[in-house]
Amino acid sequence: MFSAAAIMRAPIDLEEAIGRLGPLWGETVEPVWEQADESDPNTRILHFQIDGVHVLLTPINHGLRIEKGQLPLHRFHVAASFYAPEEQAGEGELAGESEDTTLRELRRRHRMVSAHIVYTEVMDVLMREPAAVGLYRDELGVLMPPKMVTELSDLLRTGQAPLPLWINVRVHKHDLSNGRTLGLPTFGHLDLQIRESTRTDEDVYNLLMNVSNYIVTGETFLLPSQTFGYSHGETLAISQEVSQSDGATVIRLDF
Repeated sequence: MFSAAAIMRAPIDLEEAIGRLGPLWGETVEPVWEQADESDPNTRILHFQIDGVHVLLTPINHGLRIEKGQLPLHRFHVAASFYAPEEQAGEGELAGESEDTTLRELRRRHRMVSAHIVYTEVMDVLMREPAAVGLYRDELGVLMPPKMVTELSDLLRTGQAPLPLWINVRVHKHDLSNGRTLGLPTFGHLDLQIRESTRTDEDVYNLLMNVSNYIVTGETFLLPSQTFGYSHGETLAISQEVSQSDGATVIRLDF
């Protein structure tokens, strides 16, 4: 399960927006409203399922409060949660899931790919609202503008993963290049890190994004003390370390 928030300048008709899942994505949904707390209008939840992924959307008539940083001025947001029960893996046609996958960890990772495909479709229709400000994922620490969301969502139509909507790659350079992913633990992987590389920041970004795509959409495990074949016969050493930025355990790629 993971969450996101669609940030809006003004209230929207949520049910009407979700109705666009049919014409835009060919998804037939039957959304149902539930009231979690009769005394609190901010607890109305619109929920439905796609491919065995449960979608819960709550319209909230105030801005989103975050612990770090500051969001653009807004006065409405849609809190969204995406829950992909393991027992519904057989319904995950979008990601080619199967209940017959013998390794449970792989089955759970495939479930999260299905959940992120559904998340992408849902956020695409919400970000088409004129009031849309952006899509916020707390674990990624980034607000993605509407145009970025709608343009990257189109990758799904060609069978590609819109990975920048799923994973954040941060790169900075001060003499040497350093890079780090955010979001891979959602898929059951440790985040990746490159430290003190002599490569360009663009090369570091591309490597981290390409390796993330490889492990998220495939069945590969990156394990310390192994090596990873990259391009033109280049082999990268893999190790495990603690990130100095936030104390998280990460996989380091020597690049």
